[in-house]
Amino acid sequence: MEHEKYNLGLVLGGGGARGFAHMGVAKALYEKGIRPDIISGVSAGAIAGAFLASGLDPEEVMKLLKDQDIMKISRIHLPKDGLLKLDGLKKQMEEHIPYKRLEDLPTPLVIAVCNLNTARVEYLTKGNLSEVILASSSIPILFSPVRMNNSVYVDGGMLDNLPVKPIRKLCKKVYAVNITPIHETDKLDNLIHIAVRTFHVSVDKWTQHWGKKADLLIEPPGVEQYDILRSRHAEELFEIAYNYTKNLI
Repeated sequence: MEHEKYNLGLVLGGGGARGFAHMGVAKALYEKGIRPDIISGVSAGAIAGAFLASGLDPEEVMKLLKDQDIMKISRIHLPKDGLLKLDGLKKQMEEHIPYKRLEDLPTPLVIAVCNLNTARVEYLTKGNLSEVILASSSIPILFSPVRMNNSVYVDGGMLDNLPVKPIRKLCKKVYAVNITPIHETDKLDNLIHIAVRTFHVSVDKWTQHWGKKADLLIEPPGVEQYDILRSRHAEELFEIAYNYTKNLI
């Protein structure tokens, strides 16, 4: 790819159900006439990025997904490789995104995934769209990994939860949205909360490093208070991010 091929790149970080904040950010940007030429996403940001890159309006996406929390779009199965399968998410994507492959999206989309075999992050721009998104969103242990091209893939946020790196040199400007800022918390009352907190703490330095490489880092205040596995506060997250971004730009 050429150096500075794109004017504006938008980076959408991981963060589970907090990903609804990405839609609020997108709405604020769109209202100002700001639309990305390329999107880079991971985990929740990969999901949001896929819908936006397909041409759907942020508010349309909210209507489709706001009642679909992790427990509703997942299927519990025998824990050979993960407690849950993201079958519901795959169905939602295949029903509402009219593109089957990553490279066919109207807006270029880069997805960060973690290859467990090589222990490296990969930034994918081609492949089966729903399969790649599921791989990027599969938190280890909680969700089953995705097998592609003879390798095992899990949540790309394990190695890069704010994928500025793959598009930084391709864009004149990069806006990055971080929905997992690390603050002190008392919400460590079950195994899942502890696992998720450990995950985010482990990648925070890398996230901060690449956040500084963006021309604009958008971190809507207060999003860290919301559960990453439940969507009951989807509209609140949307409004917080929308109002913050509208005033920021």
